[in-house]
Formats: sequence, C-alpha cells, structure tokens
Amino acid sequence: MRSWKERLLSRKFITSIVAALIAGLKVYYPDLPDKAIWTVVGSLMGWVFIEGIVDAVSQYAKWSVEKVAILREKPPV
Repeated sequence: MRSWKERLLSRKFITSIVAALIAGLKVYYPDLPDKAIWTVVGSLMGWVFIEGIVDAVSQYAKWSVEKVAILREKPPV
C-alpha cells in the first residue's frame, strides 16, 4: 500500500485538484479567458506525458538489467 505522501503527490491527484480549481474559477469568474485555461491544461498534459515517458524508460531499464543478468547466468545454446 502506498503512503499518504505518495498519494498526495501522484499525477492523477494533482491533475484532478487543478481541474477542480479551474472549474471553480470558471464558475465564479465566467469571463476567465479560455486561452489561459488551455495553457494550464496543456501544461498539465505535457507534464503527465513527460512523467509517463520517464516511468516507461525506467521500467525498460529495469527489465533490460534483469534480462542481462539472466543471460549472464545461462548463456544461450
């Protein structure tokens, strides 16, 4: 089970909090420019995309290290 700190710093949680803040701002300030909202949304999407790439690369690196270790134990016939 993940700790509370990890849960509070997760991409899903931070993105949902920012989305709720944007929705609340749009309700109270209907003249809020759409360009500003899309700038925040685009930044969040870019951040999530980059973090996803970092996760994918780290998983690939972990897999490749394990694969090399297995190959060093038993050379292919």
